[in-house]
Amino acid sequence: MIQTARDHQHSITRAFTVKIFSDIFQRRCPAASKPFLCAVANDMNRRPTAKHQIMPWSAHFRKTLTLAIPLMVGQLMSIGINTADIIAMGQLGTTELAAGSLAARYFQPFFFLGMGLMLAVGPLVAQGLGGNDDRLVRRSFRQGLFLALAVGLLFMLPIAEGSRVLVWLGQDPATVAQADDFLFWLALGIPFVFIYFVTRQYVISHQRPIPQVVAAALGLIANIIANHMLIHGIGPFPAMGLNGIALSTSVIYLLMGVGLLIYIGRSEPYQSSAPFHRIWVMDWQVTWRMLKIGTPIGLTIVAETGMFIAVGLMIGLFGTAPLAASAIASQIAAVAFMIPLALGQASSVRVGHFAGANDRGNIGRAAWAAMSAAVATTCALSLAIALLPAQLVALFLGTADALTADVIALAIPLVMITALFQTVDGAQVVGISVLRGLNDTKWPAILSVGSFWGIGVASGALFAFHFDFGPLGLWSGLLIGLSAAALSLGWRMHRSIQRINSGGSILMG
Repeated sequence: MIQTARDHQHSITRAFTVKIFSDIFQRRCPAASKPFLCAVANDMNRRPTAKHQIMPWSAHFRKTLTLAIPLMVGQLMSIGINTADIIAMGQLGTTELAAGSLAARYFQPFFFLGMGLMLAVGPLVAQGLGGNDDRLVRRSFRQGLFLALAVGLLFMLPIAEGSRVLVWLGQDPATVAQADDFLFWLALGIPFVFIYFVTRQYVISHQRPIPQVVAAALGLIANIIANHMLIHGIGPFPAMGLNGIALSTSVIYLLMGVGLLIYIGRSEPYQSSAPFHRIWVMDWQVTWRMLKIGTPIGLTIVAETGMFIAVGLMIGLFGTAPLAASAIASQIAAVAFMIPLALGQASSVRVGHFAGANDRGNIGRAAWAAMSAAVATTCALSLAIALLPAQLVALFLGTADALTADVIALAIPLVMITALFQTVDGAQVVGISVLRGLNDTKWPAILSVGSFWGIGVASGALFAFHFDFGPLGLWSGLLIGLSAAALSLGWRMHRSIQRINSGGSILMG
């Protein structure tokens, strides 16, 4: 400890000396008259390149999994809230499932665009931690909370008025009428959803994922209980039916966000960077940087989820049973996606830390370790889904009604296609997550939008409506779009790592 203190004091003294001599040389020695001294001054101004030890591959795999496994648990708990909602809708009936899933699909673009903006907090905090820059850590968190509140309030009105848009898009007015109040209760909770994402990114970036796991687990349990109480009306709570599911979700996100805020304010290592110091002060430079990084992330996520949403809405044109079947297949895909998504988040945090520390040698290894782990786990997921399609579909259906047989008949082949695209979905999310850790978000967003919409949605529509493959053709377009994204984003990740290893710039924005 004494030696560490001496090293720190030596570092401060050296920096102070460099600053003094640098200022003297730059003011008093024009380059033409004293080129040698000016060269010395310029050399002293350069940040010295630290010598970093390259970690063995086994250590990278171990550290990636150590961070990713708790993230997987947290992600599964978080998606479990949505899954519990879908199951609760199915227990109410097929028409309620169709109405609730339709409202959820309309809600999701706002949800994921805001989530993408909040994800910018993660790389910035990780880079600040890697570079020992508490000011960047603190300001990134503060501006993230400001954006969460501002964007949440901005999105409330269009979400609450979503029924008008759905009717305009050609959805069944009777189904939309059931979703009207559901969207209102979801709109009330959207600012708290984004605040939760900011706090979650902050604790994950410290490579301490357990707090968000605990918050998500408690939120899932509370949501299941609250769904039951608000749907059927227990004790002082009125029976709200489908609308009770939306209110429950909004309240749960409020509790999870506030809970993590309290934990951050009272616990280490988060207290060390004084996260709430002068929290009312705006930093527009950091806000702009966050928007510059986060907007492409949000658009990328909306492009991918929007592909699923657009396909779901087009499937809704074929009737209520296909709409319910696609809701089941989509939710199974969303749950499975949480595992590679956690590996992607772990890669983004680890790559961001190495980038902030200017540690070139370990960036590529951290990236490829996460990619290899994602391919291995998604292959196992594909096999599990392909072996159990009927059992998985049955989880989402309650008492049989007139449409149940039609829903099962269509949902099983949709789930089989879902099994096929697990590996490419995992590869593309790790590729884009690594690039986010390097602040590379613009071109990955363009590649994603082109793959998901220009290839995925377009090919699905062609198969469904021109070749008369119906819902199966639309769902096959997802496989094609995700494959294109995996190839293009994997190639860009490979080229970025080559650039860094050859001495090029590390951060892109």
